[in-house]
Amino acid sequence: MTAIYKKEMKSYMTSMTGAIAIAVSLLVTGLMFRYYNLYNGVLTFHYTMNNSTLMFYIVVPVLSMRVFAEERKQKTDQLLLTAPVSIPEIVFGKYLALISVFAIPMAVTAVYPLVMKAFGKETLGWDYACVICFFLMGCAYLAAGMFISSLTENVVIAAILSILFVFVTQMVASTTSLFSSSNFASLVTLIIVSVLIGLLVYFMTKNFWACLGTIMGLSALWFIFYAVKPDWFSGKSTSIIGILDFSTHFSNVAGGSLNIADIVYFASAAAVGIILTMTSIQRRRWS
Repeated sequence: MTAIYKKEMKSYMTSMTGAIAIAVSLLVTGLMFRYYNLYNGVLTFHYTMNNSTLMFYIVVPVLSMRVFAEERKQKTDQLLLTAPVSIPEIVFGKYLALISVFAIPMAVTAVYPLVMKAFGKETLGWDYACVICFFLMGCAYLAAGMFISSLTENVVIAAILSILFVFVTQMVASTTSLFSSSNFASLVTLIIVSVLIGLLVYFMTKNFWACLGTIMGLSALWFIFYAVKPDWFSGKSTSIIGILDFSTHFSNVAGGSLNIADIVYFASAAAVGIILTMTSIQRRRWS
């Protein structure tokens, strides 16, 4: 794992990939810090962190799109998969390199609250809770981007899907009210989720019948359950959509309500991304 980590870090630090990601992160947080805290005299750091989420639209695809997609395109993944290293070592080596690069601008950002303290600000605990939660959200995004990269050899497709994932998870909070919470709407939502799971199965296995069987099986299950106990579906559409609500979980911490559940949410999201990546690479190793 160490060798893979060093190789990936060298790749990021000797190419424009790492430089662009670090520069964009520092530019966005720097501009937000200057505007809110220095220029307008806002005494809380969470405004800076809340508005700095814009960086993920660039940083996540730039860092993660080539992790596995480029290896597949250049056929160097065959060397990696036949090397005497385990799948977890490959995935963790690459993932640790991703979050190490992301940690560099976050370390610089952690200095900003100290600058504010020099002017009499005394809420460092809250400020650093925002920084840590922001870093964990970035780790979750990078894990998702790494998984997306493992599904294709086209870096452009990987980048677009990563941007789409960031967009959806940031917009869920403001669009939840647009969805109906009726029983039938929840049934439709669950069927759509079943289709997405089926498509994921197809990307993982390249087996059309496994994809179709997953969609049909899950859809039939929901229809049967709907016929037996329709009241259970009430409000489930908003609950299901809320699973992807990264924005609200971060806003809870940024708003001063430090809840361990929000920290666990981002840690769990990162873990799911890592596990899915391992599964995807394992399938490719034996295909």
